[in-house]
Amino acid sequence: MRITFILTIALLISMSANAQVKVGNNPTIINASAALEIESTTKGFLLPRMTSTERSAISSPATGLLIFNTTTSSIEVNVGTPSLPSWQMATLPAGTSGQTLRHNGTNWIANSNLFNNGTNVGIGTSTPASTIDIQGSLGYKVNTITAATTLSQIHNVVLCNTGPYTVTLPAASSNAGKVYYIKNIDADGDDITIDGNASETIDGALTFLLDPYKHATRIVSDGANWHVLEEAGQIINPSSFNQFNCDGSIFTWSDVTNSTTGKTWMDRNLGAKQVATSSTDANSYGDLYQWGRLKDGHQCRNSITTSTLSKNDVPIHAKLIPNNSNWRSTSNFNLWQGINGINNPCPSGYRLPTETELNNERLTWSNQDHQGAIASVLKLPAAGKRESDGVLYVAYYTGGYWSSTVSSGNTRYLSFYVGTNSASMRNDPPSFAYSVRCIKD
Repeated sequence: MRITFILTIALLISMSANAQVKVGNNPTIINASAALEIESTTKGFLLPRMTSTERSAISSPATGLLIFNTTTSSIEVNVGTPSLPSWQMATLPAGTSGQTLRHNGTNWIANSNLFNNGTNVGIGTSTPASTIDIQGSLGYKVNTITAATTLSQIHNVVLCNTGPYTVTLPAASSNAGKVYYIKNIDADGDDITIDGNASETIDGALTFLLDPYKHATRIVSDGANWHVLEEAGQIINPSSFNQFNCDGSIFTWSDVTNSTTGKTWMDRNLGAKQVATSSTDANSYGDLYQWGRLKDGHQCRNSITTSTLSKNDVPIHAKLIPNNSNWRSTSNFNLWQGINGINNPCPSGYRLPTETELNNERLTWSNQDHQGAIASVLKLPAAGKRESDGVLYVAYYTGGYWSSTVSSGNTRYLSFYVGTNSASMRNDPPSFAYSVRCIKD
């Protein structure tokens, strides 16, 4: 015992003198940079093993203290202080192939839905088939602006309200591949001008105009200029006739000719499903148009209304704009002038009749009322109207049919009522909504 005690004291003195300790193979060969070295080819170094509860019960754990947490199956280290410990994983948890780890605010955990197979990145899929493969919803940052703005990296979808003003793009040269979605949401239809940076162009032009309400564009930089990828809500091509009725049925028609006037007409109203069988045949009523407007949805008999006047020839919305004068903020009486009228709602080869053409038809009626209208070659039903309040007047009470003729700031139409001898040509403002019967050129 005495000899063993003496040897132990000698060993401790030697270790203290060298300030180095080695355990395991070759105990006399110690790495010069190590205070403690453990060498073995058959055994490992085993840290204290404990649960999270047991770890948290350690009194004043030293900063840098290491343990193996059997609850999380990971090595943990106290990166805090003895009085305020903060245990962090010193090893990363296991995950599936390609899975990206996620930090939950305390530790790294292997339950991320982001995967990387070395070539492609998948979000919500562990087998991405594209460079970026998203199996889930995609969100965009949306900014609403109300004044002149220069776009930057904080913008993606840009909604432009309360115009007019200019939206300036950043330099295309430093934004190759950058995409912006820009939409005009100004209900007044004020112009929003998109301006290229310096001499850079947008599809070859220095500026791009978002003119009407809900006009939108998606543009991309190629590193030198900006290009329009798509455009929506732009002014409708007036020469393109929409053959769908408000209820989704297809509008078809035949021609009828009045042998007295020599004029050929459609045999039914625009939007009607059939030729009228009586003055009160609802399937023959068709649509009710404000004078000068295209078939944009406002003509549907149940369309909603707005009090905001349009600043454009085509409002680009499906709302009726009722009032006592015009649906446009500044009048344009060239919208329904013949087949070349800007907003001719009739199909190719047809147009709005003139006042004279409509009146000549009226003069051939047997009676100057609803009975004469329905008995005529044109078989005109009492299809109703919508006036300054936008309310649909009872269809079986009155009939009104627009002409292309303008008189003293008002527009001329053929009017008749049920039960009265009152058929005549009259004035009403363009904001009123009446039937349209197209005449052949």
